[in-house]
Amino acid sequence: MSDIDDVFAELGFGKMQFIILFCCLVLQIWITNEQLGIGVVLAGASCELEIHDKRLAWLMAGNFTAQMLSCLLWGQMSDVYGRRKVILTTAIGSNALSILSAFMPEYWGFFVLRVLSGFFLSASVVCCLTYLSEFTKVSLRPRVLTIMSYAIGLSLIYVPSLAGAVLPLEIKPSGWRILLLCNQLPGVIGIIILIFLPESPKYYLSVGEQEKAMKVMERVCRMNKGKNVTLESLGVNSLTQPRLRHMSRPFGPCHDIKTLMTKYVKIMCIFIYVFFALSGLSFSLPIWMLRIRVLTSHITEHLTVCDHLQGKTTSPSHGCYLNYEEMEDPIIHGFVVLILFIVTSLLLICLNRRTIILLYVAIAILGCVTLNFMKHPTLILISFFAIIDPPTCSIRLTSSLLIDLVPTHLRGKAFALTTMMGRCGVLMTSLYVGYTLSHLCYVTFNIFILVLIVCGILMYWLPAEYRRDSFTA
Repeated sequence: MSDIDDVFAELGFGKMQFIILFCCLVLQIWITNEQLGIGVVLAGASCELEIHDKRLAWLMAGNFTAQMLSCLLWGQMSDVYGRRKVILTTAIGSNALSILSAFMPEYWGFFVLRVLSGFFLSASVVCCLTYLSEFTKVSLRPRVLTIMSYAIGLSLIYVPSLAGAVLPLEIKPSGWRILLLCNQLPGVIGIIILIFLPESPKYYLSVGEQEKAMKVMERVCRMNKGKNVTLESLGVNSLTQPRLRHMSRPFGPCHDIKTLMTKYVKIMCIFIYVFFALSGLSFSLPIWMLRIRVLTSHITEHLTVCDHLQGKTTSPSHGCYLNYEEMEDPIIHGFVVLILFIVTSLLLICLNRRTIILLYVAIAILGCVTLNFMKHPTLILISFFAIIDPPTCSIRLTSSLLIDLVPTHLRGKAFALTTMMGRCGVLMTSLYVGYTLSHLCYVTFNIFILVLIVCGILMYWLPAEYRRDSFTA
């Protein structure tokens, strides 16, 4: 009986893995379009749908609340029915609802459809990383998942570049509606590719489907090694993996969650807080950064962000149509994110994941500090990037650690729990910023320093790298 990770090491990272990586990368572009690119859409829709500060806060809160509440459901279903099946069915639903939302004439109809879309979108958020990781040998996981995350930078370039072209157009349908429809295109491509891909063999092993796991691995073998090479020719007659569930033991969602929160309580508590903190900064602040930059771009006096906003509303006051100049900052942001992920890939050659995460947390703390006194627009923009982008990269590295430290049969639920808390972090951060930005601006950003310090301390307690014998089933 052969260990499946040893078989993956023998088969290498070949055609099958490249196709799966491309599929997940395209799906990640769509996910990022929906989570971060929606900020550009809302900036264009602010006047037509009358989206002021509190409406924006609740729109983002509603979408991410739906994601938060559904994460555990999709995590459980992915452990029971498979990663691919859950991604495919929910992605179709989320994509269709997003397309429909582009045709809503008023705020509340738009709000309802965005919330429903978020409910289904969370399944792809929970399952895509797991699906890709389970086709990748352990030593390559951090780098492969980081390469998949290049999609975040590509999305942050794609959306504002397209927005700069379509939002200024005074046409019917409105430019923001066209942009929202174009944001769905990567999702459609990813869904089509996923139809032809296999289920995770590690999932099949986790539910006792040895024969199906062998068929998938046989397909991987032929694609990677050539049609004349079989698993049998490589000496592989059956498969196993570490920390498999004992079928004689009780199982079910409640039992599995109890196992996670007892046997793995220390690492789960750390991951829950880290995902809460980093997700809040990564997914809430870009939307507020764009809103602040757009709404203060007409002010020529050099002041700090808080001096600009203290006691003022950030409702749109200079027209409903954004131009290409106002999209320059988001485009630059996309290139910064993409470059930072590439740098992360290079750093992984010589540093372990925990060290890189601690470095990125320190950079984010520095960004929070400098935002208190920076007055030049370029320096303010750099401070925002320092707060937002290193945590974004850190989430991906933290995800790869979580996948390594938790057994396959608990992985979906573990990732669902941490993703749920991450979405809770986005919800709380979005509401927190929305209600304090114009009244307690300095408190708004300085609280993040304390949050990040705790995050760094907790990450320091985690193992630096995966050790198979460190955790037992």
